[in-house]
Amino acid sequence: MISKRLLSASEYIKGYNVLADCGTDHGYLPIFCLENNYVTKAYASDNKEGPLNNAIANIKQADLEKAVIPVLADGLSYLNEEVDVVSILGMGGRLIISILEKAPLDNVKRLVIIANSENEQLRDFLKRNDWKIVAEELIKEKAKYYQLQVLERGKMELSNFEKEFGPLIIKEKSDIFKEMINKQITNLSKALSLTTNSESIKKIKNRIEVLERVIR
Repeated sequence: MISKRLLSASEYIKGYNVLADCGTDHGYLPIFCLENNYVTKAYASDNKEGPLNNAIANIKQADLEKAVIPVLADGLSYLNEEVDVVSILGMGGRLIISILEKAPLDNVKRLVIIANSENEQLRDFLKRNDWKIVAEELIKEKAKYYQLQVLERGKMELSNFEKEFGPLIIKEKSDIFKEMINKQITNLSKALSLTTNSESIKKIKNRIEVLERVIR
């Protein structure tokens, strides 16, 4: 069974033609998408031989060697005109930016992304490069929170709050989102009780006010 994150991501790949899964690790996502007829073909790429060999073994076990193509590559340099949906899951935001900056994305219609960190910088980059958020989910898995974002070509404007937490995630205000924000507020309140520096106290109080506003 694939993870909750991969299962959620797969829903936004459904109905496209050819997937490129960057940083495929064990190849679970492209294999799942092919087994469920979400796409007709997939590339499973990684920049390390170890994970790619794991993916190759899993592709063979699933009898999908003709449909899931393993690729040893940095980023998405191998993209061709048949790839119309790209997934990048489980990397830092700055690394994802670096990959997208170098990628030939002309024929790609949709990006499905989960960044482990630096979502604010990533959303700002996507906005400046004419990608528009069309769906978002906040996923809790093994006590960690992950922001899934789905993008298509288009313009968008984002406030600083929206860059950090996601415009649709903020709008939905799910129980998981409120839980995540309240945990941050609790941690900041603990830090505040231990701080004596006036400048630090001011910054922490301002941050708490911002977070409280986000879940109102």
